[in-house]
Amino acid sequence: MNGFEIFPFVSFLILLILILGRVVFLKRKGVQVSSDSGKKNKPVLLRFSAFLLIILMWLFELIKPVFQISFSVLPEWIVNPLIESFLMKIAGVIVTCFALLFMLITLLHFKNSLRFGLNKKNAGELITTGVFAFSRNPFFLSLDIYFLGIALLQPNLFFIGFAILTLVSIHFFILKEEKFIRSVYGDKYLEYLRKVQRYL
Repeated sequence: MNGFEIFPFVSFLILLILILGRVVFLKRKGVQVSSDSGKKNKPVLLRFSAFLLIILMWLFELIKPVFQISFSVLPEWIVNPLIESFLMKIAGVIVTCFALLFMLITLLHFKNSLRFGLNKKNAGELITTGVFAFSRNPFFLSLDIYFLGIALLQPNLFFIGFAILTLVSIHFFILKEEKFIRSVYGDKYLEYLRKVQRYL
């Protein structure tokens, strides 16, 4: 076992610590981070359940080399590396580390406005400064970069497919979120939208 095999799992733990740490910090300040709208329908629950299952498989594939698990729940042709390249692994480490740093900066620049879910009654302040002056969606952009970095570290069909699925899913969620934000902040958001790009 080498550092390249351990790093993806360790980086995921760091990502979780960054996000959960910020959530706990805000909750202690009395900020309601969860903005559940209360609307749940079967198609959404079904999509969420399917995505959760895929995430669990993704996590299992990350954990396998760390705990030297020899079996896989996926076929070999999906999890076998397409290419073995030291330079690609170095690139993966750099991209993943950049994503984690970018996530940390984003979470700090969110101030007290970090929310999970879309709820007009708990929308938080519209943040347009700091990293948000360069990207309207730095949180999601850092996740995109992170999963691309993991795909570079684990260049097999499963991790590449998961990265693509994540990028597409995040993009469609951003489109939904933009409609919500427009309805909450109106002209202020439209002005911001004209100045700052969706990603970069």
